[in-house]
Amino acid sequence: MANEIYTRTNQALSFARLALTSWEAAAGAADLGAVTQARYHREHVLFHGYRAVLALIHEVAERYRWPLLDARSVEQLLCDELAERFPGPELGELTQLAMDDGSWLAGLLRAWEQLFAPMAVPSRPAATDELIATTAVLSTEWNIDEAQAALSALAAQVERFREGMQEW
Repeated sequence: MANEIYTRTNQALSFARLALTSWEAAAGAADLGAVTQARYHREHVLFHGYRAVLALIHEVAERYRWPLLDARSVEQLLCDELAERFPGPELGELTQLAMDDGSWLAGLLRAWEQLFAPMAVPSRPAATDELIATTAVLSTEWNIDEAQAALSALAAQVERFREGMQEW
């Protein structure tokens, strides 16, 4: 594989799509481990989607020769302060998307943050409390439809950014 920075973006998007396909298959399964498999593949979609966003930011930074290639956190890069220090339409647009609670990027970042949040454990686990807690967690999670929309939007964003960065 070439040592170009865009290959990381392509690779992450490709792996995210594969994980999404596996997630959809696991979500439709009825066997005993289907819920665990679905959660496993959901985490993979999140991981690779997050990596793709970070790699896209690195692509933009490399194009403008900004010293941002060492950053390892999307949240660290998508803030107003950084967008002001490194003015560029791509970074500014991604920062706005990250701050818009209804956007695909904000949803992905929220799901990423929830992935590392400690699990809520009830003080006295009763059978009904456990069922309610599990149901509540599943209803607020990043779902397959949101993941599909996020990956489609991210792929479109990558194509649009690359088209704008080409020299004719």
